[in-house]
Amino acid sequence: MTTQTQLPLFYRKPQVLRFEDHKAMGLVGSQDFSFTAEATAIPLSVSEFMPSIRHYPIVFVGGKEPSPVAIVGLKQGRNLMLEEDGAWAARTYIPAYIRRYPFILVQSPDQDTRYLAYDSESGRIKPLSDAPDAAPIFNEDGTASKAVEPMLHLCEAYHQHRAQDTAFLKAISEADILVARHVDMDFPDKSRYRLDGFSVIDIERYRALPARTLKQWTEKGWTDAIALHLASAQNWGLLMERNQRFVKSA
Repeated sequence: MTTQTQLPLFYRKPQVLRFEDHKAMGLVGSQDFSFTAEATAIPLSVSEFMPSIRHYPIVFVGGKEPSPVAIVGLKQGRNLMLEEDGAWAARTYIPAYIRRYPFILVQSPDQDTRYLAYDSESGRIKPLSDAPDAAPIFNEDGTASKAVEPMLHLCEAYHQHRAQDTAFLKAISEADILVARHVDMDFPDKSRYRLDGFSVIDIERYRALPARTLKQWTEKGWTDAIALHLASAQNWGLLMERNQRFVKSA
């Protein structure tokens, strides 16, 4: 977590889970992703480029400190991957960032310890007395329950993957191969919209990198990630097609 004025996407009121405070709380099972309704981009780790390649354009945001995201919407405030019932689009990869919700890892002030927290405004963690079908958060000995343990592992894995991405993201930024891009779209109702605020790797700048750099990047697996990023551009058309289906069903 960053600061109270700059909370992670979707998290409105993160609260650290403590046995003494939450031993009577339970997790309500749900596959409702309605909390993503207004998102047009979802954070990704580089390790997710492979499963994302068939579904989303993968771009970078953040300027000097680029961060990869999956584009899920064309117009601000409309997630095209969200169905009317709150389910995610069938047979489509669901990014780990949202699969872990409402949980998240937060750092201690000294940065030495991570704690499992949750968004207390998510509605998925409730007193067991109010939600008898909910799974307890804690076991009686204070350890994470079977319902929460997988979420803890998912949060930890996501955190580790993002930490491992740092060197790659720093390298492509310092190599000056990221360029700002935008997408202009013409919709059937004659309206036009521009999606901007993101960057992509410029193929010509990438190919012009010194052979030694490319060799090092290949050894680290970074060229594979770049290839997946570049190939994901084909998915802009898929988003346009999905948007058209939503327009016809409206």
